[in-house]
Amino acid sequence: MDWKIKSVTKRNDSVHLVIKNKSDRRLPVAIYLLENDSIVHKQWIDGFLDEVAITLPRKRATQVALNYENLIPEFTMRDNYKTLKGFPSLNRPLEFRLFKDVENPKKTQIFLMPDVSYNLYDGFSVGGRFYNGNLIRKPFRYSIRPNYGLTSKKLVGSVALSYEHPVQDRSERLYEVRYGISANTFSYDDDLLYRRGSIYLNLAYRPKDLRSNAVQNLNIRNILVSRDRNPLNPISEPDYNVFNITYGSSDLNLKRFKSYGGGIEVSQKFTKVDFRTQWRRLYKDNRQLSVRFFAGAFLSNDTQATGNFFSFALDRPTDYLFDYNYYGRSESTGLFSQQFIPAEGGFKSQLEPAFANQWITTTNASYSIWKYVFVYGDLGLVKNKNVDPAFVYDSGVRLNLLQDYFELYFPVYSNNGWEIAQPDYDQKIRFIVTLDLTTMIKLFNRRWY
Repeated sequence: MDWKIKSVTKRNDSVHLVIKNKSDRRLPVAIYLLENDSIVHKQWIDGFLDEVAITLPRKRATQVALNYENLIPEFTMRDNYKTLKGFPSLNRPLEFRLFKDVENPKKTQIFLMPDVSYNLYDGFSVGGRFYNGNLIRKPFRYSIRPNYGLTSKKLVGSVALSYEHPVQDRSERLYEVRYGISANTFSYDDDLLYRRGSIYLNLAYRPKDLRSNAVQNLNIRNILVSRDRNPLNPISEPDYNVFNITYGSSDLNLKRFKSYGGGIEVSQKFTKVDFRTQWRRLYKDNRQLSVRFFAGAFLSNDTQATGNFFSFALDRPTDYLFDYNYYGRSESTGLFSQQFIPAEGGFKSQLEPAFANQWITTTNASYSIWKYVFVYGDLGLVKNKNVDPAFVYDSGVRLNLLQDYFELYFPVYSNNGWEIAQPDYDQKIRFIVTLDLTTMIKLFNRRWY
């Protein structure tokens, strides 16, 4: 059941209301006139479908409410209130709350959460996150994160707005349609900001068995990136636009973890497609085998002026769409250049050729030999224009301290030879470390393995 007050017309001695029934159930519902949370008038409305118009005495009411005493359970009660006060009064009083909480439908709640993030160029970015998400999901959601970079001395952060259409017909596998816009700005190099805007549409599918973790997503988005020009790299395009369609299917469980997906990217100077799949298996002796496959190819490519900025990466994606949480995305040496992002080629050793401007295919595998100690190996073919395909490989030891959140990779042998015996070996070690609080919270709502 669900109703809402569609419109209110105030007169000297009366109030004219239009009430909408958003369900297909014909049930009576109560309408109230309130003065400072006190009921001054109550009237029952006979069951109806679609819409009904009624007129109530104005009396001394300052607010009109539908189903105020919660006599009938509703899907949402946020649209059951209208103010009778003049501008700028809100339909529901404004209330700020610290951290996420149970919703109070009688008030317009804004939740505030302290927000801290880090990258090399902004340093620690401190601020807050203002959002309307509570313990029960709602159709319209917003998130505003104004932060201040302590190192860059700049205002950074993000804004996101989205609206969800739940599909209640269980005969359909489509269960959610969500669309929205987002924008963010952070530093991508010393004293250089990037600005990223995106508009998207996401269609989510799942089986009729609600106990299943299987889910499929079709995501359509357009991404616009504007970057401050780097005087040391004038050939790098500061502004570009990419249209992206991706499909992903996953079934994430304790014993078996499997996912696959693919996508296409279209820009003014290139068109590329990719496919990836990942599979994990946890055996009875608590050993784990993980296999990942990636393949990508350019359908057209006219990006020679930008070097390998838009090319497929063997070990460290350039992340021109700014999808990944790099701590030092522009670093080529030092600790921050050793951050590992399990995307595209997925190699841990830095090999040549490091990029592919025509096509690439790689396989990454790892197997646990004792508790959190794994061995890993990667194989691949990298094809660049006017050059024969290059066969690449690497192997080493992986410390899986907390899967996907805290991992270390120690290269042993690759195309470079015995890396473990080469100078400056500490600079070859790769790591995955998650510092973002929002991402770490996901640890508490996933299945541990």
